[in-house]
Amino acid sequence: MDDSSPPPTRKRLSQEQRRAQTRQHFLEASRTLFARQGFQGTSLDQVSELAGYSRGAFHHAFASKEDLLMALMQTCFEADLQTLQALHGAGTASQTNEFRARSDHTPVNLEAHLLKLEFWICALRLPRFGEAYAREFAAYRSALAGLIEVTAGASPLPAEFTAAVLVALSNGLDTQKLIDPAAFPATLYDQVLGQLVTREPSPERST
Repeated sequence: MDDSSPPPTRKRLSQEQRRAQTRQHFLEASRTLFARQGFQGTSLDQVSELAGYSRGAFHHAFASKEDLLMALMQTCFEADLQTLQALHGAGTASQTNEFRARSDHTPVNLEAHLLKLEFWICALRLPRFGEAYAREFAAYRSALAGLIEVTAGASPLPAEFTAAVLVALSNGLDTQKLIDPAAFPATLYDQVLGQLVTREPSPERST
């Protein structure tokens, strides 16, 4: 008697699910290629080949290569916003620890950082993409400012300005770290962070 079980039946995906899966594969392929060789240096044939689809399938999923870039940028911001939104429900200690997690001791993901730099370049060169990037970045900066407001005691800057400074600081130090890890002390980000975000409220003067 054969006791072997029949192979499990694979659930057939709906048309919408297949379309979403196809888009996701193109996004993953473009993430790798845009980071490795840049948006301008990547062809649709290369993206399609890495994703495992034809050029025709690409045009069913996206209107153009710039629309693919737009979708990829939006997914990256969505992931960052979800992280910040989750922290809003945590205690102050956990929120502060999240900022500490951005410290110079944290290894930099080269692919993610190169992709971020590529977004900046494209935002400066492609007007439509630049407008979309500015909107997404403003939403992220606002969410970060909201987290700063409940984390920083008496901050020397408005929360919105502090958020902009922290993003610029983190991006700049990450770039330098990848190029020359010994260019600055490992605690530099934490030192500046301590001045901007983790300061205790100043005691009120008695009259």
